[in-house]
Amino acid sequence: MPHTARRFAEEAIPVGQFMKVLSEGFYWAYEYRRDQYLGVENSIAPDSEVESDSQSVWGLNLEEATNKSDTGRLKEHVLYATVAQAVDNRGQLLQFFRGRSGSDRIYEKKTFRNLTNAWRDEYCLSSPVDAEPEDRMKTAEWRITMCYYALYKAASAIVHTKDSSDLSNSHVRTLNMHANQFLSSRARCLYGYPLNFDPSSGDFFDFRLPCPQHIGIDKEEWQEELLNDRKESYAEHNERLMSALYNKAQNISTWDADRETSSFFHVFKLLREWANYGHGGIFSRLYGPGYIKFIDRAIQLLTYSAISTAEVATICAFGFDRFERELRYYREACEEGISDGSLHIDERFEIYQRALSNF
Repeated sequence: MPHTARRFAEEAIPVGQFMKVLSEGFYWAYEYRRDQYLGVENSIAPDSEVESDSQSVWGLNLEEATNKSDTGRLKEHVLYATVAQAVDNRGQLLQFFRGRSGSDRIYEKKTFRNLTNAWRDEYCLSSPVDAEPEDRMKTAEWRITMCYYALYKAASAIVHTKDSSDLSNSHVRTLNMHANQFLSSRARCLYGYPLNFDPSSGDFFDFRLPCPQHIGIDKEEWQEELLNDRKESYAEHNERLMSALYNKAQNISTWDADRETSSFFHVFKLLREWANYGHGGIFSRLYGPGYIKFIDRAIQLLTYSAISTAEVATICAFGFDRFERELRYYREACEEGISDGSLHIDERFEIYQRALSNF
C-alpha cells in the first residue's frame, strides 16, 4: 500500500501525538506546582537568589525548566527524583534487592550484561550527539525499536538482580515478572513518570517531586498536613497525565484491548511491534518539525528515565563499588572503540558517586 499523506495521517500521526503527550508529560510531571507553594497564608517560598543552595543538590540543577522542551534540565530532575528516593528509602531498598540466595556472581553476570547493552542503546539513540533531531529521525521507526530494547534491557537488568533464570527467550515473561515482582514491591519507590503506574489496578506509587521538600511556614504543626496535601495533589495530577498518555496509545493501530498493557513497558512493546511489523515504514515520509522533535525528545527522556532507574537498582543490589568496577570495564572498551560511548553514564555516575557511594 502506498505511503500517501492520508496513510501517514492514519498510521503515523497517532504515534506522533502519543510521543507529544509523553514528551510534554515529563515537563508537567517534574515541574508540577513548582511556583504555587499551596497558597497557604504565611507560607514562604524558597527564593532562588537568596537560598541558592536549595536549587542545587549533588551538582544537579533543580531550578524550574524554562519550557517543555528543556530536555537537559528535565534529565537532571529525573535523576534527582530517582536518586533522592533511593537515599530516603535506603534501608528497605537494600533489604529488598540483596535478599537473594546463591552467589552474587550468578546474578551480576546477567544484570550487568543487560545494563551495559542498555548503555549502548542509549548512546545509539542519541547519536549523532551534536546533530539536530531531523538527522536522528531519518530512522524514526528504528529509534522507536531501539528505545523499546533499552527499556526492556533496563527492566531485565532489574529483574536479574533477584532472579538468575534464563528469561531471554520471552519478553512478555520478563516484563510480567518485572511488573509483578518489582513495580508492585518495596522497590516501586524508584520508578517515576511514566513508569510508575499500573493501569490495570489504578495504583500510583509514591513519588518525590524534583525539588527539595520545602515548606517554610510560621506554624510548624501545619507542615505534615501540607506535605500530605501536596502528595495527594500530585497523585491526582499524575493520574491525569497517565490517563492522557494511555488514551493516546489507544489510537495507535496495533493497540488491542486484549493485549497485555499492565505497565508502561508493555505499552511500549506494542509500539515497537507497530514500528517493526506494522506500518513503521510510513515514517519514510515523516515531515513537520513538531512530530520530529516530539519523537526525538520523548525517546531520549524515556530512555534516560528507565536506564537511570535500572542503574540505581543495580547499585542497591550489588553495591556502589561493584557498579563502579563494571563501568570502568565499559569505559575501557569505549576508549578503545567509540570514544564518547560512555558519555551519558559518565555524567550520571558523578551524581551516584556523590549520593550513593555508601550503598
